Amino acid sequence: MPRTGVTRRQVFEAADRLVENGLSPTVATVRGDIGKGSFTTINQHLSEWKALKWKTEGEVGVPAPVEAKARELLASLWALASREANESIDKIREAALGDVAEIQVQLEDATRVSEARGAERDALVRELAQVQARNEELYQQVVDLAEALAAATARLGRMEALLGNHFPQAPPFS
Repeated sequence: MPRTGVTRRQVFEAADRLVENGLSPTVATVRGDIGKGSFTTINQHLSEWKALKWKTEGEVGVPAPVEAKARELLASLWALASREANESIDKIREAALGDVAEIQVQLEDATRVSEARGAERDALVRELAQVQARNEELYQQVVDLAEALAAATARLGRMEALLGNHFPQAPPFS
């Protein structure tokens, strides 16, 4: 069985019912009222309904003096709203600039502290390198002294042996 589309009459009747119930006739509300139909078809019929409705109700004209006064009032209202908005923006901008200046000062302070800590660190690294170099020198001196002591002890031992051979009653040096 072929599908039957939504008719112009169905869309017009649904739109009128919606308006009577205080609802705005849109493609979705008309489709909801009818219960079927493609959005494209409903949109075409609904556009026609709106055009006919506009023509039949007619256009209500506004007298020129009233329109001029309304435009004048709207311009005044717009100027007042713009002025208020600009003042609010200026206050927000001033507060933001104050915050930025405060943060800039804090950043500069932090940078100075960081640079000072960096200089202290560099000085400590140099001092540590000097201490390590001096430690290596002292270690080498200890090694040299230990070798010299070992050599002196060996010489002393040989001398004692020589003296002991020449002077059997001589007391040992130690």
